[in-house]
Amino acid sequence: MKKNLLYLLALVCSLTFFAACSSDDDDSDNKDNGNPPEEEAVITAPDVVGTYWGNLDISMIPDGSDQEIVIGDGIEKFITLSQVSNTEVKIELKEFELFINQQILKFGDIVVDKCEVKKGEGVSTFTGQQDLTFEGNAAALGTCPVTVTGTVEDGNADMTINVKVPTLQQTVKVTYSGVKQVAESGGNYFLIHHRLHRLTQIIYIDSL
Repeated sequence: MKKNLLYLLALVCSLTFFAACSSDDDDSDNKDNGNPPEEEAVITAPDVVGTYWGNLDISMIPDGSDQEIVIGDGIEKFITLSQVSNTEVKIELKEFELFINQQILKFGDIVVDKCEVKKGEGVSTFTGQQDLTFEGNAAALGTCPVTVTGTVEDGNADMTINVKVPTLQQTVKVTYSGVKQVAESGGNYFLIHHRLHRLTQIIYIDSL
């Protein structure tokens, strides 16, 4: 009789032990399942990367005023957007200059190193800001805060670059509209009509 009781007690203990282990395993599984899944890396920069060919308009806005004084329009320029991270691009506008008071004021390159890119419904937006010190005769202007905002949709870029010039008490506003170019051998970028224009120039030069 005593042996039967001992066997029964041993059986109950073993069942209790296995039940406790199973409960611990279930709790561990529930904790693991409760962890939020790892988020996939957001990649937005490649949607806007490229070299764009288009026209820019330039105006001056006096401090404390919303009146724009147009000083240049339809100026053909390349603007390059290059990737610096999954969500950031660098914007470069080469050899920017102004014609003010019968003089050419050369700023050199306008470069904003990091612009954040966000992706929306069929359109990407980017924004950035940076304090710049220019070269050439524009170096006397000192440090100028620069802001950039823009969009890219179906290979078409529209952007606004504001250069605040404290020494002139004015803001230089640059609005740009351009089309993304396709790289050719040699790294040249041309629109179809620009190719024809360049071809005409070559033929004219060769005929001289």
